[in-house]
Amino acid sequence: MSETDKITEGSGSVYKDIGLPEPVVSHMFCDLRIVAVRGQFYPVEIAVLRVMDDEPRIWSSRIYPALNWSTQVLDASPINLSTAPPAVDVASQMLNLIHQCPAGWIYSDSSATAGLLERLLAEAEVGYVQKVDVLRADQIMSDDASRRAMKQQLKSHKRTSEDPLDEVKRLWACYQAAKVSEQGDEQIV
Repeated sequence: MSETDKITEGSGSVYKDIGLPEPVVSHMFCDLRIVAVRGQFYPVEIAVLRVMDDEPRIWSSRIYPALNWSTQVLDASPINLSTAPPAVDVASQMLNLIHQCPAGWIYSDSSATAGLLERLLAEAEVGYVQKVDVLRADQIMSDDASRRAMKQQLKSHKRTSEDPLDEVKRLWACYQAAKVSEQGDEQIV
């Protein structure tokens, strides 16, 4: 009897024999809350919305400053960081999330996201950190008409909060609206 016959007959565990499929992360949106100290910017909160098997899933965390960051970050932060996980732990979790995204692209509406992510990921102490491309949120769309629809959504629904959780939800809503607009345009043609 072959291994496939055993699975078909139901002997053995499917989880053990062939394993569960990994969820597919198709898109990832990210935003960070920052604080400025002496002309340097530091992330103090992060939110990530991952689209896994067409369902949005959100992870967020406050960030306790790394040892080599300015001690004034705690005083300057608009949110309480006293019980936040250390930057090294948040960075490790973020690296895990990035590794789940096969494209390695993160979409954001802030030009500062790439530099802030680099600062945070440097704390993960993993040696080599893979290059993470942070793209403008409108670049998630595959063609010019769709990009225009996404740009219009982003223009109509501008950032209204410094809360990164609100921001990734806004980006997701804009993406969903642009897709609906795109599908409506396809039906008209």
